[in-house]
Amino acid sequence: MAGGKQSPRQKMINMMYLVLTALLALNVTKEILLAFTVIDNSLKKSTANIDLKTVKMVESLQKLSGENVAAASALKLTNNAITITKGFVESIHTIKTDLLRYSLGATDPKQTELNPVDAFNIDEEKKNEFKFFKAYPWAETKSGEMPELKSGDNLDDHVRYFNEELAGKRGKDLEFAINDTRAKLLDLLNKASKDPNLGKNPETVSFLKSKLTEISQKTSLLAGDVKDPLSNKSGKIKDHEGKELNWAEVYMHSTPLAAVFAIMSKIENDAKLLESEICQTLAESVSAADFKFDAIIPVVSAKTGAVVTGQTYEADILLAAYNSKAQMQVFVNGNSIPVEAGVGKYKVTPQSPGTNNMSVKIVVPKPGGGSESIDAKAEFTAFAPSAAISADALAVFYVGLENPVSVSVGGIDPSQYLVRVVNEKDGPTNAKIVGSKGKYSVSVPSRQDAKVKIQVAVKLPDGRVKSMGEKVFKVNRVPDPRFRCGGVEFKGSVSLEALKYQQAATAVLDGFVYEGVKFKVTGYKFMAVGRRTNGPRFAKSSSASLEPVKGILGMLGSGDLMTFTDITAVGPDGTSRLLDNASAQVK
Repeated sequence: MAGGKQSPRQKMINMMYLVLTALLALNVTKEILLAFTVIDNSLKKSTANIDLKTVKMVESLQKLSGENVAAASALKLTNNAITITKGFVESIHTIKTDLLRYSLGATDPKQTELNPVDAFNIDEEKKNEFKFFKAYPWAETKSGEMPELKSGDNLDDHVRYFNEELAGKRGKDLEFAINDTRAKLLDLLNKASKDPNLGKNPETVSFLKSKLTEISQKTSLLAGDVKDPLSNKSGKIKDHEGKELNWAEVYMHSTPLAAVFAIMSKIENDAKLLESEICQTLAESVSAADFKFDAIIPVVSAKTGAVVTGQTYEADILLAAYNSKAQMQVFVNGNSIPVEAGVGKYKVTPQSPGTNNMSVKIVVPKPGGGSESIDAKAEFTAFAPSAAISADALAVFYVGLENPVSVSVGGIDPSQYLVRVVNEKDGPTNAKIVGSKGKYSVSVPSRQDAKVKIQVAVKLPDGRVKSMGEKVFKVNRVPDPRFRCGGVEFKGSVSLEALKYQQAATAVLDGFVYEGVKFKVTGYKFMAVGRRTNGPRFAKSSSASLEPVKGILGMLGSGDLMTFTDITAVGPDGTSRLLDNASAQVK
C-alpha cells in the first residue's frame, strides 16, 4: 500500500492507515480478553452462591442428625461429597497458580521465586489490597473480582504445560481428575441406596436411583470425547496428520490464557454444582418415604360459624400443610366430593336458616401401600341475607386487567343489586366497574390508589335503598414475566436446534392467577461465547424478532454459553418492564 508510484504524502497517509488498522485490531483483542475476565469473575460469583446453598443444606442435616439415623447417614455422605469436591477444586487452583508462573517465564511450575501476583495488572500502591488464596475465592482483590491478566493473550505457555511437557501428562491428569470427580460424586447416591438407614425403604431407593439418572445426564462435569463442530458427532478429533487429540489438546490449543482461566473456573463451577445437587438429593432422601406436603393453606376452625350480636366468637387459626398431588378421596355425610390439587371441594346450598352438621372422612394412600382413613366432624350455620363480595381469583385487583368480582345477597334478586367502586376513603378513583346481576368486572388503568373499595346496596321492594356491606381490595401491578425464545425456556441447558427454529422472543407469566395475560417483548441484548466465536459475540434488537441472533447461533456448539440481557417488555398496563436476564448453556 505504501509502494508503487505514489507521492511521499500519499505513502505517509497509507502507512498511517496501516498503523491505525493495527491499533484497532489490538483494541478488539483487548476487549475480547477483558470479556473473558468478566466471564471468569461471573462464574466465581455463581460458584459462591452454590457454596452458600450447600452450606445451608448441610446445616439442616446437622440439626436432624442427632435424632434421625437417616439424616446422620445422609450427613456423612454429604461430607464425603464436600471432601471430594474440595480436593478437586484445590487441584484446579494449583493449576492456575502454575500457569501464572509459566506466564512470568517459569520453566518449572514450582519456581516459587516468581510471585503469581506479578502476573496481573495491578497498580503498585494497590498490591497490598490483593489477596492470594489456595482455596476459593482464588486470586481476587478487595472488590471480590480477579484483576486483568498481563499475558491474557498468551497462546503458548499453557499448551506447553498441558500438552507438551511430560508427554502431555498434565493434560491427561486433568481430564482424568474431572471424570474421576464426577464418578465419585455420582457414586455417593449408589452408596446411599445401599445404606442400612437410607436404603431400607423402597421409596427412598427408587428416589435415589431416579435422581442418579437425572443428575448424571444433565451435569456438565465431564471431559470425554468431544463433538466435532462440523459433523456434530461424538468422537476423537484428529489433527491434519490424522493423530487423535485428547481433551486438553482440543480445548487448550490456540486458546488465549484469559480464556483458559475462564475454562478452569467453569470446571470448578460444574464441580460445585454437581456437589450441590448430590447434597440436595441426599438431604431430600431423608424424607423420601414420608408423606409429601408441598403446599400450605390457612385454616380457621370455629366452634360455630355464626353468632348473634353480643355473643362471643371463638376460633382456632392455624397454617395447614397438605399434598396438592395426593390421590386422596373425601366423603361428606357418606357422599364423595371432588378433590382438586389435594383439597376437597364441598358445595351445598341450604334452603333455610339453621345449623347443618357434616361427617367428614378422608382416605389417603400410604407410601408403602394401602390407605389410611381420617374422620372428622364439622358444622356450619345458614343465616339471614347479607352481601358477600369476592374477587373471583384473589383479594387483589391487577392494573390493566379485567378483574372479575362476584356479589351475592341472600334473599334479594340480583337484578336489584347496586354496586360501585371508590377509593379506600370513599373518595373518587380511576377504577371502573361494569356488569350486572352479581357478576362484575373491575378495571384499574393505573395504580393511582393502593387500595379500592367495593360497596354494595340493594333496592328493596318498597323502593328503599339499603346498604349491605363493602370490601377493600389491594391494587397490584401484574408480576414480571419470564423471558423465552419462542417456546424454549432458559432452564439449565437448551437445545440449539430448537432455538434455531424460533422466530420471536416471548415473555410468559408462569402460574399467574389469571390465564391469557399477554406481554410483548420490545427489545433485548444478546451475548454468546464459544469455541468457534473467537471471543464474545454480541447482538441487539429493538423488537421481539430473533433474526439478529440467528447468525451467532450458527457458530455455537455444545457447552457454549449465551445470555440475553436488557430485556424489555410491555404488559397489559402499557408500561415498559425490564425483565430478568436469561442465560443458558448449549446442550
